[in-house]
Amino acid sequence: MTGLLAILLMAGQLAAVPEPATDQVEIVLFSDFQCPFCAQFSKPFHELEAHGLEGVRTAVEFRNFPLEMHTNAPAAHRAAMAAAEQGKFWEMHDLLFAHQTALKPDDLLDYAKRLSLDIDRFRKDMDSNSVKEAIAADIAEGTRRGINATPTFYVNGKQFIGTRSLEQLTKLVRDERWRHEALSQITDDLMSLGPADASVTVEMFADLTSPVTRPAIAVLKTMMDRSSSSVRLQFRNFPLVFHPQASLAHEAAMSAAKHGRFWELADYLLDHQDRLREQDLIAFAGRIGLDPEAFLESIQQHRYAPRVDSDLELAGRRGVRGSPVIFVNGKRIDGVPSLQALEAYVQNELFALETQPRKP
Repeated sequence: MTGLLAILLMAGQLAAVPEPATDQVEIVLFSDFQCPFCAQFSKPFHELEAHGLEGVRTAVEFRNFPLEMHTNAPAAHRAAMAAAEQGKFWEMHDLLFAHQTALKPDDLLDYAKRLSLDIDRFRKDMDSNSVKEAIAADIAEGTRRGINATPTFYVNGKQFIGTRSLEQLTKLVRDERWRHEALSQITDDLMSLGPADASVTVEMFADLTSPVTRPAIAVLKTMMDRSSSSVRLQFRNFPLVFHPQASLAHEAAMSAAKHGRFWELADYLLDHQDRLREQDLIAFAGRIGLDPEAFLESIQQHRYAPRVDSDLELAGRRGVRGSPVIFVNGKRIDGVPSLQALEAYVQNELFALETQPRKP
């Protein structure tokens, strides 16, 4: 037994914690064997560990976090880790949660016998420094994260506190998978114009259903025509809550972006702001070469809503409250700028870059 922070168990096997994978959802649980809420959550959590989730790769970690108020919990956690040494972690896990009122030393030995463990080895492992250190490391990690209640679990790093049903847990995992998929598939370059290594980046946070967005984009595109080799235009989603069709429009634009058709659909949205019905969007998607059925499914399932939400989160961090807001290498312009003003911003940035002293 090494001094692991946790035990990662997949398909019933004990394995070392792997490096995070980009195509899987990681669920990390901090739990207490004497906690009644942990007992409730233990069944859906073990179900997810044992059977996974169709279409989603998962990595499940159980971490020890016995609370000070539960005097029998430390020994129970040592028993679980000792059982893990003999490949019976989940079996012991289930017994401990099923018999929370019986966690005395004799009870723990009885559970080990029920599981046909080597009792001498079980006793030795329960008292071993390696088991104690592994549990202490988990407690230290939980304390560092500020955990003060169990169960506390993380889905790809996002914290949740308290028990969940299997349905609720699987929805969290599937939603996280879709979030990752949306962010990995709808990359910035699919919503940009100009070279990726341009000296000046012009970011535009805008609502595609707002009447002021069309003139703002017209100014930006004219500027791009004049300075295309040195400027990159980056669109950012900023649907306004008081525009009822804004969410639909932006999610549709993200679905089109996945297939390299963002600007075509954006132009359609801007030209038909009074007719943004679902059926109109589907018909136009077909005209620009998208699969209408797949397009409809993506917007009905809100498959790419996380990409819109990601831009909204970025806008919040940068203090954006209205639309449009433009940043020229980070310098902010609120509202629709004149072409002259926008080009002045760009030229000032280019001049500043040209006159910067070169590094030796």
